[in-house]
Amino acid sequence: FKQKTAYEISLGLVGSEMCIRDSFDYDWSSRVYGGYSSHRPLIAIVGLGDIRPEYHGTGIRGFDLSRKIHKNWRGYPIDWSFRLGYIRHDENGFQNNHNQYNVFFLAHYNTKYKSIPMRWFIGEGISWSERVPYVEGRETRRLSNERDSQLMNYLNIGFDFRVGDLVGNKSFNNLRLGLADSHRSGIYKKVKWFNYTQGGSNFITLFLEYDF
Repeated sequence: FKQKTAYEISLGLVGSEMCIRDSFDYDWSSRVYGGYSSHRPLIAIVGLGDIRPEYHGTGIRGFDLSRKIHKNWRGYPIDWSFRLGYIRHDENGFQNNHNQYNVFFLAHYNTKYKSIPMRWFIGEGISWSERVPYVEGRETRRLSNERDSQLMNYLNIGFDFRVGDLVGNKSFNNLRLGLADSHRSGIYKKVKWFNYTQGGSNFITLFLEYDF
């Protein structure tokens, strides 16, 4: 047998390492999720982790499709993606159930928690709902002289882990488990498109995301 040189061996090791890393580097992803309405403000949810449910018992389930558009932005461990989202509102009998559509950009910050890789993320865009969500309408009309809006600003904030890292099996590393806040708001009566509304809604969601 031909004996390999140290240089050839090192090239093989580098190549193997690249294959392992690239095997978990995907451009597309799809997310399925479900959750409940929270009466807590966005600052309490993000800053304090206060995710108590709102008492009317309304909820959502949804699906997002994502395309990565930039990796390691400006040398930082930040990836940008463009997302389209569909949400079905369960209004628990207070009004008819309805659909919501979201378009937004999402930034993922790649880091670690106790040596386990994870991602924090924040997304910004717009959201249009066939009906104003029940709990959202109650708040915006109270704060905005009885005004509400089907079109609102949209935020998506949360974190996720690769399932493979959590269970110790890398074959599941294209599947992610996470928690997110799906948030609609009128930006403090500043935007005509949002009917000069204040207030909004927060839905705390548990999700699975599949990278492909």
